[in-house]
Amino acid sequence: MKIQNSDREQGKSTADSGTAHPAEGVAFAPKTKHRAASYDRGVQIAAARLRLVTDRQLGMETPTWIKELAAEKDRNSAS
Repeated sequence: MKIQNSDREQGKSTADSGTAHPAEGVAFAPKTKHRAASYDRGVQIAAARLRLVTDRQLGMETPTWIKELAAEKDRNSAS
């Protein structure tokens, strides 16, 4: 009859022992490449502009940093 390993030993990853292949044990590997930072900035600017309109319609004060962000020129826009 075989002696079963303890729960601790069974749950131990091979990465802990230093013998694991670098790709093993990776829970998530992104399938997409990173977007350009300028694209993300353009999204932030668009969101700030939307926030300005929304705050205006609700009669709320928009924080200064959002006003400044909304005033930036979007480098990705075609206009």
